[in-house]
Amino acid sequence: MRRTGTWMWGLALLPLAACGISKDVYQKDVGLLRDQLNATEREKAECVQARDGLRGERDRLTEELAALGRDRSALSADLQKALARMEELRQQAERRKAKLRELRGKLQEMVAAGKLKVRVDKGRMVVEMAEKVLFDSGKFKLKPEGLEALAQLTSVLRSIEGRAFQVTGHTDDVGGDEYNWTLSLNRAREVVLQMIEMGMPPERLSAAGYGKFSPVAPNDTPEGRAQNRRIEIVLVPNLDELLGFEDE
Repeated sequence: MRRTGTWMWGLALLPLAACGISKDVYQKDVGLLRDQLNATEREKAECVQARDGLRGERDRLTEELAALGRDRSALSADLQKALARMEELRQQAERRKAKLRELRGKLQEMVAAGKLKVRVDKGRMVVEMAEKVLFDSGKFKLKPEGLEALAQLTSVLRSIEGRAFQVTGHTDDVGGDEYNWTLSLNRAREVVLQMIEMGMPPERLSAAGYGKFSPVAPNDTPEGRAQNRRIEIVLVPNLDELLGFEDE
């Protein structure tokens, strides 16, 4: 058996000897090739891992892109709604301005006669009537000429459909606070009752008394105190239009 093994090994070395390559060189080259093959396999595994990672990143980016598309569509829809709402509010504002211009035109005759003033205060239209037109000093019963002026005004205000009015009484600072509170409220209430008698629906009216606490001029001159003694009829803003409230 030993002879046979030696003979077989000798046969295995014959090709190397015939090629002029020694056994050590051959084994060295085979080792290098094996190392290169192993390195290639490792590089291949790393490339496969990198490829799988890139695929995952691609899938994630694709999903993010789709989500951004959905968000953009939602934002576009919201933007369209916001623009539509802005246009609606603009049209409402234009209608309010047109109503105000129309009302000013209807009241121009009374304004020219010095019976009232029309102004805008904090976004509200205010019709102001001086005390001397409506009442005697310290009284809350309307004078005949006051009733006539109020009837003319009520006829105009009644034509503005669907709008409410608040009648507010104001005094100067002469006299005690309790007296002025009572006088201003009594005057506002008297105007409301007379407007109802003149055909204004009662649900469209309210009354308030401010006494001396909402002046339009300083109370340190007779002219200023005269301006503060007044009745104001305020066009109440429609909050549904201004704020977009809806019934729930």
